Amino acid sequence: HGFSYTFQKDDRIGVIGDNGAGKTTLLNLIIEKLSPDKGTVHVGDTVKIAYFSQQIEGMNESLRAIEYVKETAEFVSTSDGHKISASQMMETFLFSSTLQWTPINKLSGGEKRRLYLMKILMESPNVLVLDEPTNDIDIDTLNVLESYIDDFKGPVITVSHDRYFLDRICNK
Repeated sequence: HGFSYTFQKDDRIGVIGDNGAGKTTLLNLIIEKLSPDKGTVHVGDTVKIAYFSQQIEGMNESLRAIEYVKETAEFVSTSDGHKISASQMMETFLFSSTLQWTPINKLSGGEKRRLYLMKILMESPNVLVLDEPTNDIDIDTLNVLESYIDDFKGPVITVSHDRYFLDRICNK
């Protein structure tokens, strides 16, 4: 009730609460997947939100991992302005050249989740909204994600029960 907030470029916001308290609903309001019962949500014209949901959405498992990523982009700009290929980005997210050509239906659940995360990041967002990003990912992937967030040039809104992760990446 009476909540108002304008996200700033350097915001790293952790959303915490009991299960069923409405954390994911809040994220869905922010990304405009839901409309508020009262009030408004304003998303700027230049805002490009990447939403990492708890469920993998729209993954065609008959594709190879690299094909899935290239559906979004062949290249992505890094935080320092360099362009890297989809394959290079996949290597950053621990997909070896061999693993990149593996059919998605042969990947483990954790590898699929990592691939889904990476594809979202290939959209070149300027706002990241992450719903339980530490679920089903290993420590190495978590380290890569934390590093990516450290270099990200925009607000990050994260729901997580992983207190260490929130303490590591959040400033609010």
